[in-house]
Amino acid sequence: MIIRVSMFFLIALLIISLTHTSLASDVQGEDLGSQYCGVVEKKYGIVEGIGHDRVVGPKTLIIRVEGVISSWTKSYILRVLKEAENRNTPLVIELNTPGGLADVTIDVIAELTRSRVPVIGFVVDKWAESAGTMILVSTHIAAMQPGTIIGSLQPVAYDPTTGAYKPVNETKILNPIIKTLCEHGATKGRNATALVRFVLHNDNYGADEALRFKVIDLVARDRGDLISKVNGLTVMVYEGGRVKLELDGSYEFVDLSFSERLLSVISDPLLSGILLSIGALALIFSIASGNLAGMAIGGLLVILGLLGTGLNPNIASLILIAVGALLVFIELTSTPGFGILGGVGIVMMVLGIALVPAIPGVEGFSISQSYINQILIGLYIIGLGAGGLTAFVVYKVLKVSRAKPYIWKLEGAIGEALDDIKPEKPGFIIIEGEYWKATSEEEIRKGDKVIVIGKEDHTLKIRKAPSK
Repeated sequence: MIIRVSMFFLIALLIISLTHTSLASDVQGEDLGSQYCGVVEKKYGIVEGIGHDRVVGPKTLIIRVEGVISSWTKSYILRVLKEAENRNTPLVIELNTPGGLADVTIDVIAELTRSRVPVIGFVVDKWAESAGTMILVSTHIAAMQPGTIIGSLQPVAYDPTTGAYKPVNETKILNPIIKTLCEHGATKGRNATALVRFVLHNDNYGADEALRFKVIDLVARDRGDLISKVNGLTVMVYEGGRVKLELDGSYEFVDLSFSERLLSVISDPLLSGILLSIGALALIFSIASGNLAGMAIGGLLVILGLLGTGLNPNIASLILIAVGALLVFIELTSTPGFGILGGVGIVMMVLGIALVPAIPGVEGFSISQSYINQILIGLYIIGLGAGGLTAFVVYKVLKVSRAKPYIWKLEGAIGEALDDIKPEKPGFIIIEGEYWKATSEEEIRKGDKVIVIGKEDHTLKIRKAPSK
């Protein structure tokens, strides 16, 4: 009986060992990688044993991609990447994200591959799942903090109206994502089979596991440790340039611009869904009731919600500027004063100008940051002036509406005698522009100042006003 039990455990251990060996072999090299990527040569990334063409450093630029990856991520990364190229410094992209839009991510990693300076991906705090993993494996040097995870690259379809996620299994969508990983990840020395498994099997790796399976290049505790470990490395970049990193440990963090921060906030699926729902309801009820101000507010919320779900910021910018200018024109020409309609119009114009892309060196619909700043300052001045005027008018209206009703009284009013008035002889006086018949118990001469002390029918009772 003991021999049988021992044999059972030996067979079980043998099966487990063979299974683990098979899985390790599948991850480490041949099967899925060869099937989907073919024979991949390492073109970019860390190289050893050869000289270098030029040096980058000594400072490092650092950005942080946190939250849902959307249009703001592309604007942020490309803007700072151009700055890094102009300053000849490496760029570190810190990633802490659950993922995001596939089309934006593919645009970003294509630009990372074409970069003329080394780009270092660094997973920090929690994770870089899905689209975050795509960005990480497409950088020239990939690193992770201990305790962070990557993986789960199967695309999902998201419905902003219900908040539901549905996994996508169509090869028409999966295969381009896999091929993108082959072209931009495997060519930097990443394990092709592991990259494919991220998509087909939603594998997830911790830092040490990802390093063991050659998905990343190193594990670092923090920014300082990362910069220390990459210092002295030589990296092959676009067009065959060999670049050596000579860093002194200093770095500069580049934060989000106003438009990028706005887009990052509204890219949250919950918030964008709320904006769309409230905006759509406001539009429906405002159109039904003919409320133009409600339509303007509803339209603004819908545009912001669509921006959060991936609407092109260029298109949104043009719509906001055009509709905002139209609302301000309607407010100035068709309604008295300046109210909600004009205020919404100014907000739309400011947001529209702020969303205009201003990436130096990028062709297309883009303008310089200085020009945008000048326009924004002008709009802020107009907006503050109009807002201040509106606030003053509203204050006066509220003050009048809350004041007690004023009833004009003749008693105590000061006037002037137009005739000589005696106790037995009434005469006329003028008081606040009106002529009144008056009587007095004392003698009053023409031109004397008088004060009203009473009224009987249409005749006032007066006396001399006290001299000042």
